[in-house]
Amino acid sequence: MKNIFKILFLIFLFFFTQTGNAAFSKEVKFIFITDTNINPQNAYKLQDTIKEINSYKDIDFVVFGGNNIQKANVENLNYFLYLAKRVKKKTIVLLGNQDVFSTSGITKDYYLKRVRKALLYRHPKKSNFVFKKKDIVFVVMDGSKQYFKSANGYYTKDELIWLDKTLKKYENKNVVILQHFPLIEANSEWVQTAGIENYYNVLKNHHNVKAIVSGHYNFNKEIKLGNIYNIVVENYTKAQGYKIIQIDFDRNFIGTYLVK
Repeated sequence: MKNIFKILFLIFLFFFTQTGNAAFSKEVKFIFITDTNINPQNAYKLQDTIKEINSYKDIDFVVFGGNNIQKANVENLNYFLYLAKRVKKKTIVLLGNQDVFSTSGITKDYYLKRVRKALLYRHPKKSNFVFKKKDIVFVVMDGSKQYFKSANGYYTKDELIWLDKTLKKYENKNVVILQHFPLIEANSEWVQTAGIENYYNVLKNHHNVKAIVSGHYNFNKEIKLGNIYNIVVENYTKAQGYKIIQIDFDRNFIGTYLVK
């Protein structure tokens, strides 16, 4: 990526009921890059960005936050996976509304099987899953639709039941949720996540979710709603940007850096 500059976008300090200590070994640092919208014409841009990402020495993992391809077809998916497997860090791939469409033959199962193969089977099989890093539990939520096209995300009843059980299982851990579709208000009903009140009904029964990181809305926004810090990352195609996110709950710290 040419003419790169790094902006300190926001450092947000927040305090929970417990007191932490400065255990820097507990800090998790990851990249969230979303809405890359890959097709044969623009893939070279992401290739340059991945070279830049690979130059960082202290990144724990990289998240592709959904809408990874411009349209759900095999050609676009092939281009994306060719690039994604070149990331030298642990890689997490989320699903967005443009990634899967059963009529095009790109079902969730097919997409994730291809992802797993490209990433040497180090990626989970399901679109809702959990992974841990330095005592933080990361929960990945899906919300995409595969049977009809829609710009709105929707977290199904089964997904929310799974989330409720997962948050209860890890009730004594700090949880960060990663998903394509945000829970905050959008600028347009066209992209507004549907049924978010049902999602909030699950969250209000738990107190371990500290942050939710998402994309989809095509703008950068960070806002604390209740006790949860919501980080929305703008689409990559606007300015080839992404966010570096640092979390250290022992220091009661979340920091984000917008890189363009």
